[in-house]
Amino acid sequence: MSFINNIQNQRDQGFAYLTSPMYLALTKAPFLGANVIVDDGSVSPNLSDVDDFNVSNPRAIIDNAIGVNKNYRFFGNMNFKYVINNTWNVNTIFGITYNKERETFFIPDRGVTDIILPIAIGKNRSGSEVQILNTLYTDTYANYSKKFKNEDKLDFRFGFRTQANKSETDLGLGYNSPTDDFTSVGSGSNLLREVGGVLGQWNWLNIYANGNYNYRDKYFLSASYAVDGSSRFGDESSTGDNQYALMTSITGAWLVSAENFLKNSNTFNYLKLRATIGTAGNDDIGNFAAQKYYISQNLLGVQGLVRGNIANPDLQWETVKKFNLGADLALFNERLNVSLDLFANKTENMLIYETVLASTGFDYAVSNSGSMKTRGAELALNSRIINSPDFTFDLGVNLATYSNRVLSLPNGTIYSQFGGATYMTEVGNDANLFYGLKTNGVYATTSDAQADGFSRRLTNGELVPFKGGDMRFTDSNGDKVIDDNDRMVIGNPNPDLTGSITANFAYKRFYLQGLFNFSVGNDLYNGVRYNLEKMSGYENQSVAVENRWRAEGQQTDMPKATWGDPMGNASFSDRWIEDGSYLRLKTLVLGYDFNVEKMNYIKAIKIYATANNLFTFTDYLGYDPEFSATSSIFGQGVDMGMTPQFKTFQLGLRLGL
Repeated sequence: MSFINNIQNQRDQGFAYLTSPMYLALTKAPFLGANVIVDDGSVSPNLSDVDDFNVSNPRAIIDNAIGVNKNYRFFGNMNFKYVINNTWNVNTIFGITYNKERETFFIPDRGVTDIILPIAIGKNRSGSEVQILNTLYTDTYANYSKKFKNEDKLDFRFGFRTQANKSETDLGLGYNSPTDDFTSVGSGSNLLREVGGVLGQWNWLNIYANGNYNYRDKYFLSASYAVDGSSRFGDESSTGDNQYALMTSITGAWLVSAENFLKNSNTFNYLKLRATIGTAGNDDIGNFAAQKYYISQNLLGVQGLVRGNIANPDLQWETVKKFNLGADLALFNERLNVSLDLFANKTENMLIYETVLASTGFDYAVSNSGSMKTRGAELALNSRIINSPDFTFDLGVNLATYSNRVLSLPNGTIYSQFGGATYMTEVGNDANLFYGLKTNGVYATTSDAQADGFSRRLTNGELVPFKGGDMRFTDSNGDKVIDDNDRMVIGNPNPDLTGSITANFAYKRFYLQGLFNFSVGNDLYNGVRYNLEKMSGYENQSVAVENRWRAEGQQTDMPKATWGDPMGNASFSDRWIEDGSYLRLKTLVLGYDFNVEKMNYIKAIKIYATANNLFTFTDYLGYDPEFSATSSIFGQGVDMGMTPQFKTFQLGLRLGL
């Protein structure tokens, strides 16, 4: 059993333009103070209110806002085993998970920009949310194990697993409490209060059988057969045809080093070849995508129900056919260990959020209308470079690469947006590629722009020619008009190569351990730099804009500053795409292991110092090339200004009794 209690103070991150302290600190006019400046020039202890540009005071959010997340998690399981005889036994496992998360926040009125509500102006605002997840897991199975006279061995297991899940989310939002001293939802205006919640319930069933056969410790065969069932497929009147899917796999391995022709080899200490073919499934579509449901909506003070989705009772399991070839190798008295895996996966009945006509009132419907192929390789190398009585040096390298190709989509191409970036997923290409305009410098003179003859169509339909200081975009369709029809693939957020490097040094009782991780070939959209170099509003800009175009004939890669950016110089383009490759020293540990042989009651004493994120080598101009703004694949590679990883230092003592 285990119990975890975690409390975390939080503030908004990313492009929360009104309430993110990091974004506001970067974009707020630097000549405006965080505190009130009185008439005689002295600084008041009172924080400044919203400025003349209607920009919040980041200090007001840091000092006076509230953001607390409390998480409680309990997990426990019980295992019952009954031994029938030497070859048979029966087991049952019960597992329970209870997870509760409570999050509260308060945004003050003083120093923070107001928000527009449907029927009022929101001054201060508060919120409280509680999320609860209960899970009951069972696994009941029988084991058969038999060792034969010729040293062959057979293991067999069959049984069934179940998982029952219930979730509940309750949310309350309050606005315009009498003063910033009242921070609860109940203190807000009764007319503006919002409450809501979501109930969820889903079940999973797995009936399985698997077996392993070992023939003379040379040849190995494993096979598994399973039927997975999910309540997320089919509607209430469904016959259940789509709720179940067959998942199988078979693995064969050959221990080559056990053969007579390699048994006494001084070079090959271990060599094993492996191959696996099988299928896996995915039911991650939410609980009610297959069923029609209604949601509550308020219209002019009248509460009613409206359709919440486009149901698809024909949804079924997304299946992935997997093929893997692998080899494990040990050389030179196991001083060098190598593991290589090559894999190829094909996803069929891929779950797609398919765009639908606007006349339906919805953005998408879920369907099994896609397929994709993925190929890749993984390599692990571990070696003892130096092996002496007083000094050892171990080096490890892990490398991984993959590529994917979309085989089919319902409409041929899917466009999606996240954090200011546009993605394109198209048949025949990788999934989720950056899709935007391509630039070719800045027009030094108006005559250069006139020679190209390109124009930009404004929102009112007027065509306006480019002039000196405007970006030079590529007219991919040749119509002399720069618009969305000229967009093309401008980057790929998927890396060409990822991996890590470990180095362990030991001298007598001292040890030094280092972990590096790296990524090569992935592109990133620098959304923070976009906001600091777009030069179209009142936001503070970076020093890079000092090199902006100002006069005819000036050679620069920074366009002119124009209020509102009517020519789209700051449009999503390769101007904002950067190489995200990096090498980071993730962890460094220095320690000493004391000699406790003469201590009767102490088994071990170690002291150590640990440092994390010591340095990063990269050409990326953002704060941190290693980030994740969302877990969705439709938002990878977008830098929204999340709080970067910071250096940490720890001193520790480990005592074994």
